[in-house]
Amino acid sequence: MNTILKFIFFAFTVSLIIACQNKSNSNQLSTAEKAREDSLQIKLKLKEYQTTKLSPQADSLVKSWPMYEELKIEVNRLENYTLQDVISNIPTLYNVVDSLQETIPEAVDTFPVKSRINVLNTKAKHLLLLSEKQRPKLSDIKKMAEEYPFEFNNLNIQLNEVFIELPEFDN
Repeated sequence: MNTILKFIFFAFTVSLIIACQNKSNSNQLSTAEKAREDSLQIKLKLKEYQTTKLSPQADSLVKSWPMYEELKIEVNRLENYTLQDVISNIPTLYNVVDSLQETIPEAVDTFPVKSRINVLNTKAKHLLLLSEKQRPKLSDIKKMAEEYPFEFNNLNIQLNEVFIELPEFDN
């Protein structure tokens, strides 16, 4: 009888210790989840760059290019986004830039313009893949999202260059 009581006491003590450890692990987990939630509320700090204004010819062309206008809106919205906003809107950004790639007007269907759009598409796809991970690396998503407007500006530079008129030289 004494042995049975000792066994029951031992089993109870072990159960109590295990239960307390599980409680402390859940407290640590909730602290980690809280830190992650706080990280998601961080606003983006966009990479500094000199904004390129479109030339009148390029501006006229993009006004009839709806997917460019959609991408411009998405890129401008990044200025006010938190990391959570970015993660929520990555699929939209990817779909817009993917459609942009499919609808390039003939007037600007050049290798440099296609290359710039390809860079935007690749970065959007990479952002999408990063965001779909079970535990996305927030620092990578933040860094890439902060660089995205700079890449869009590079597209604007290429669009302007399509319409630069070069002087004719006599031979």
